Amino acid sequence: MGTDTKQLPYQQPLLDAIGLFEQLHIGYALIGGVAAMYYGRLRLTEDLDFVASPGHMEVLAANSSIMKERRFDPSCTYKLYHESGTEVDIWKDEYASEIIARAREAELEGRQIRIAEPHDLIAMKLRAGRIQDDYDISQIIRGATIDDRIVQQRVTPQQFSHYLEVKQRD
Repeated sequence: MGTDTKQLPYQQPLLDAIGLFEQLHIGYALIGGVAAMYYGRLRLTEDLDFVASPGHMEVLAANSSIMKERRFDPSCTYKLYHESGTEVDIWKDEYASEIIARAREAELEGRQIRIAEPHDLIAMKLRAGRIQDDYDISQIIRGATIDDRIVQQRVTPQQFSHYLEVKQRD
């Protein structure tokens, strides 16, 4: 990844979550702050964020022993609680399947992981509509090659207008 992962306090929960998704054949893509760091945003984050394929909660609920093996509390399947105290949010996004299908491969500790491609990450942050996402968007624009037409195809006209405003600030 684009950061020194040996310094990340959530490295083991990240690897455990990816291992859980892979072991249970749940499609996933890493999103959120860690994905933004991969594309050039320097910031700390307190949790991990993913999108997962539809039906993931049922699969997790049916596999509590595997959740325990991967150090997650099996009593919750809409969000994962790692024994380290790290929370793993699984975002609901109407385009989750497409985001997962377009996800890029990246290497972490010798493992291939799936990370949302930057246009999808920007689109998700625009859909979330939170002030803190504007800075992430501006940093992703600086760190990755972004085609405005692709962003425009993945968001509403209002969200795209906001994207252009964020882009202008740089």
